[in-house]
Amino acid sequence: MNFFALSCVRMRAGLTLIELIVCTVIIGVLSGVALPMSRNFVRYERERALKETLRDLREAIDRFRDRHFKANPSLNEDACFPLSLDELVRERVLRRIPDDPMTMAATWRTISTTDDPSSPISDHLNVFDVRSLSTGSSQIGKPYSDW
Repeated sequence: MNFFALSCVRMRAGLTLIELIVCTVIIGVLSGVALPMSRNFVRYERERALKETLRDLREAIDRFRDRHFKANPSLNEDACFPLSLDELVRERVLRRIPDDPMTMAATWRTISTTDDPSSPISDHLNVFDVRSLSTGSSQIGKPYSDW
């Protein structure tokens, strides 16, 4: 083996400055694309969790109403709904009141059978429906409080 062949092998053992710059640019572009996608993914997962939690709460309210109506068919329909979300827990329809995925708290806006659904104020006669207290909006612009 001659000296020239050994020196060429030694010089080629590392990366050149151009190769390092190209790799850095590629990594920068990929991370620039991945960051917004991850933010949208987290938002999508929270929205999915909110839909699921609202569905579970509404099904629990319906089960409570059905149970009370079957036990006492002569009752007015308004009297068959729970007076509060805590009553769903006391009657063992729910184990606990779930957290709102948007506000991260177990607080919900309740709507009674006599309330106007578009009004933010309730008379708290009973719990007919629940809504999120979040002031944010979904990706399509619909407020979470209207879901």
